[in-house]
Amino acid sequence: MNDVSKNENSEIQQQLEQLDSVLEKAKHLLIIVHNNPDPDAIATAAALSYLVRSRMGISTSIAYGGSIGRAENRAMVHKLKIHMKQIGKINFAKYDRIALVDTQPGAGNNSLPPNQKCHIVIDHHPYRDKVKADLVIIKPGIGVSATILIEWLKQSGTEITADLATALSYAISSETQNLGRETSGRDIQAYLSVYVKSSVRKLAQITHPKLMHSYFVSLVKAVTHSSTFRNLICAHLGEVPAAEMVAEMADFLLRHERMGWSFCTGVFKGQLHLSVRSSNPRANAGKLIKKLVPDPNAVGGHDMIAGGHIVLENQKKKEIKDLEEKLQQEFALVMGYKNAEWKPLLSETEKPG
Repeated sequence: MNDVSKNENSEIQQQLEQLDSVLEKAKHLLIIVHNNPDPDAIATAAALSYLVRSRMGISTSIAYGGSIGRAENRAMVHKLKIHMKQIGKINFAKYDRIALVDTQPGAGNNSLPPNQKCHIVIDHHPYRDKVKADLVIIKPGIGVSATILIEWLKQSGTEITADLATALSYAISSETQNLGRETSGRDIQAYLSVYVKSSVRKLAQITHPKLMHSYFVSLVKAVTHSSTFRNLICAHLGEVPAAEMVAEMADFLLRHERMGWSFCTGVFKGQLHLSVRSSNPRANAGKLIKKLVPDPNAVGGHDMIAGGHIVLENQKKKEIKDLEEKLQQEFALVMGYKNAEWKPLLSETEKPG
């Protein structure tokens, strides 16, 4: 074991001791993930729940706002039997400890009530100002929040079940696009340690789920409504069946061989959701999205991925379209292009029909 590994091992042990201290005499822990949770948030919450129950015998619940709309995420929750509750059904008075996972207090992407005390914060996104909690573990240098919990489970000697290992390995592969995006050495080691314990059959079922009809409608919109300028590609999806669809289509469009950046928007439950993706590891998508969304508490991101939302206040379709076009031009302007002349991805002869 080298010196770096010894230092990391000591750090992880210290974190576990702090966790024990915060949860001492606790009876009920509520774990809150960000709205419309992705695999990383779901798996990290499930792992924290498992660790706390196994290590300390504390009752736990996992809560989320929004919806779980993406087919892979629904399959993950169903196949791996991860029990989660809508936060609107939560009686906060029941819980004497609250943890936020894959998000932070004050971020616009979670449903923690403004005046509700948070005891534990576990996240890998950039550190927000004035994060207050008894235990704050924020590691922007790693690519996945799940890595933190894998290290805790290993350090504590807690046996990881096949279902939990499957959830954690899928979280890492999904968040990092099979270890190809924003991945640290710790993420790789964490992934390898849980993948060997995973159910390959369930991983396949989660990775390749049956898709709803609405997915194909969104896919057609993404392709036929896309426009390009140089190495930028943009699509406005209109109404989408789930907020996650916007990010999913942004990932999809970035696969175009000539594109280095993708930008997608979609309307869901009174909000215009934005998603930005880059294939450049040194890009700063998180900084870019802040220039597109007025509310700094409604954005978040890393170097290669970022997202946010704008609240729509009864705007008509024409007003929403004008906003989309304005954001598209601002996106190009932030990238250094004035008066960008966008062209349809597909010519009229290439479009279906």
